[in-house]
Amino acid sequence: MSKWWLGALAVVALAGFAAGPSAVAPAANGTGIKPFGITDVPGRATALVPGATGTRWIRLKNAENFPILVRTVAAAVGRPVDGAGKPVPACPASSVRVDALATPVTVTGDGTADVALTTHMVPGAPDACRGLTFPLTYTGTAVKP
Repeated sequence: MSKWWLGALAVVALAGFAAGPSAVAPAANGTGIKPFGITDVPGRATALVPGATGTRWIRLKNAENFPILVRTVAAAVGRPVDGAGKPVPACPASSVRVDALATPVTVTGDGTADVALTTHMVPGAPDACRGLTFPLTYTGTAVKP
């Protein structure tokens, strides 16, 4: 059974702001919303097959000198790409789904926390999806507890 790879190419967007590698969302003035980083944990790609559930590990980074409570993290699945980085139209992004963060996570001041998101590949994923990378765009919110 061939495997499909999830998230080896990740784009990061934080707290609903601009996307880009290692992006950090600016703090909203007066709302208590705090900036934090979301990245894929290196070396922990997720291999999926049709109908399978897997785990995608992400790292939450707090640059503040006090703890933050990450309330939400979600991942949007982008158009899959082949090994050369070219989109593969015959494999829809809807072939993969990533569940949101299950419970809030406290990240220590100047610290990180690795958390798991549950991933799913639909049972009828096309053969065109074999060996592709599904880019993920992360969004989330955090506050000072």
